[in-house]
Amino acid sequence: MAVESFFWWTEEQKELSNRLEKFVESNIELADKTYWAKEYPHEIMNQISQLGLMGVAVPKEYGGIGLGSTGCCIVAEQLGRLPGVGNLFVISMLAGLHQLLKFGAKEQKERWLPQIAAGKTLGTICITEPFAGSDASNINTTAELVDGHWVINGKKRMISAAGIATRYLVYARTKKDDSDLEYTNITAFMIEKGTPGFHVEKINSLIGYDNIPNGYLDFEDVVVPDENRIGGIGSGWEVMMSGLNFERLIAAAVVSGSMIDTIKFLLHYTDRRVQFKQKISMFSNIQMDIADFIAKSNMVRLYTFYTAAELDKNIKIRMDKSSIAKLYSTEWASALGLKGIQIMGGDGLTKFYPVERTLRESKIGEIVAGTNEVQKLIVYRTAMANRKNYKYPYRIVMDPEMNIPVQSAKESQFRDIEINAENILKVLADDYRCNPGLCMTINDLMACTNGKKAAIIQAVKELDEMQLVYVYKSEKGAASMVKANYEGLRKAFPREYYQWFPKGYDGDKLF
Repeated sequence: MAVESFFWWTEEQKELSNRLEKFVESNIELADKTYWAKEYPHEIMNQISQLGLMGVAVPKEYGGIGLGSTGCCIVAEQLGRLPGVGNLFVISMLAGLHQLLKFGAKEQKERWLPQIAAGKTLGTICITEPFAGSDASNINTTAELVDGHWVINGKKRMISAAGIATRYLVYARTKKDDSDLEYTNITAFMIEKGTPGFHVEKINSLIGYDNIPNGYLDFEDVVVPDENRIGGIGSGWEVMMSGLNFERLIAAAVVSGSMIDTIKFLLHYTDRRVQFKQKISMFSNIQMDIADFIAKSNMVRLYTFYTAAELDKNIKIRMDKSSIAKLYSTEWASALGLKGIQIMGGDGLTKFYPVERTLRESKIGEIVAGTNEVQKLIVYRTAMANRKNYKYPYRIVMDPEMNIPVQSAKESQFRDIEINAENILKVLADDYRCNPGLCMTINDLMACTNGKKAAIIQAVKELDEMQLVYVYKSEKGAASMVKANYEGLRKAFPREYYQWFPKGYDGDKLF
């Protein structure tokens, strides 16, 4: 196999990957030709549809293969080795498959899933607008309910497969309970090509998307029946985020496929390029560069398929997992393309070789489905929402015997002391010995003393009034963190209490 299988894959999934490997090998030349000609790869996409690969994640009851998220990632990874084709597969999978499976009514599934499985419809997703990019909640395209139908007006841009796709999953702003909350005013609709008032306004020429049309869409009084609404009125944000979570995962798989082939090409190239009377593969710096990307390729691939397996086991994964897969697959693929070009020198700059394409395509990946900066925010905010998993369990304290700073899980020496201003000042001053640049939170003081919150806040208030502490207050004006100031430190303990010198320093000889 050109692409290694994982031990948890079923025999059916392994067979699918093997079959796709042969498909890629037999179509790589045609894919290159269409990419060079900047033509949509109709013939290859038709073959993919005839093989039923568009239905890889569609349940068997609807005519699909039923191999879930893992199967979808397997197909995406292998097709990612064909210029443009892998991206087209991902784009189509985004346009309603996951959303239909999770939010669609029975009638909607019966209507669209068999079409998707049979490859009779190519889809795309429509979120981005002139005023809404990373700020996806700021969409201005509107949907108004009139006589049981929705009338949609507005524009969408940066839409991949614009004009080629036959189904468009469109997010529009609606009213719900007369609320103006941006997250409760979005609704998802499936709109089909040919609907009156629905037009392609412009086709962009994008870096990396040489044979994939990308453009603007215009909606002028587009009438859409209510049965084309996916999910509840006003629940579009939930539909969107769930879809993007799936999108980021299979997008990472596409990038994984292209990374694998790029690494193989670099190994092929460096073993045949002679400079300074030796193969450049003998240069240790080039060996280390390629080794770095082999490691990164393996890591992102493992993470992507492990996350897909969790989805298939109906394990509720955190949103940050797909974000991490998308973030590092695209960043590392971009770095691989950039470094690969540098390794190849002038040859890397020519389109005769596939490495420069890796750079251009992966750069798109760093922006679509939410920029990588947005992915980092998702990772951070998810961590904060699960703060207990990241809570530091120790205190940095001075060991009384060795007089060295240590991490400790033991109870504080100040536990169960009387809560008053004088004692709280001592706790703050003692913390200064190891943490001179940090404040203590009210919760830190509670954990340290086992004291009541109200009593601690009162003591801090008194210290503040005596100008012995610095108090950091929340937006609501409540004391959030506190630290002894210089006067407070002098009042709490003598100067010698704070002194500390490592071995080899004679404190008596220091001024």
